[in-house]
Amino acid sequence: MVELLWKSQRGLLLLLGTLLVLNLLLFTVLEQWIVLQVAEQESRFLQKQTEVRQLMRKQGRAAITPEQLYLLASQDTIKFQQAVPDYQEFTGLIEELLILSNRAHLDITRIGYSSEKLKKSPLLKFSLNFNVVGDYEQLKKFIHSLEQSIRLITIKQISLQGANDDGVNLRLSLETFFRTGSREL
Repeated sequence: MVELLWKSQRGLLLLLGTLLVLNLLLFTVLEQWIVLQVAEQESRFLQKQTEVRQLMRKQGRAAITPEQLYLLASQDTIKFQQAVPDYQEFTGLIEELLILSNRAHLDITRIGYSSEKLKKSPLLKFSLNFNVVGDYEQLKKFIHSLEQSIRLITIKQISLQGANDDGVNLRLSLETFFRTGSREL
């Protein structure tokens, strides 16, 4: 029977034998060379990953997954949006500045301001400029109360100048943000 198969299907049997030998050679190459390289690369990757995690632990940060970062960023965005008032609260900001200056026994006589809509954001940035004159303790109390305000206020520039016998002239440039709401600039 084997002899009959060999005589009638010799070409097919040779092809099958050749394919079997090639398959065994390919398996050997994969097993001996490529699999070893992949294992080596995987080992290096795991080592680097361990080093990064150790470095992050030393810096006091835990390893955070991209999903956790996204969740934290979403939560921060929500908190920020809740902290930014509507532009109609601008008069409340002016009122708060006047109250804080009054508590420090200072007098704001004029506040200059400008606004601009931020690109790619539904926020308005307001820049405010004003002067107050008083002694050092009054100015210190006023600046401290600005820093403690629940509003998002950034002190962009501060300068002090002598103001004759009246004390010290404090020039402040502040920035704050408001939601645009339906307002168009």
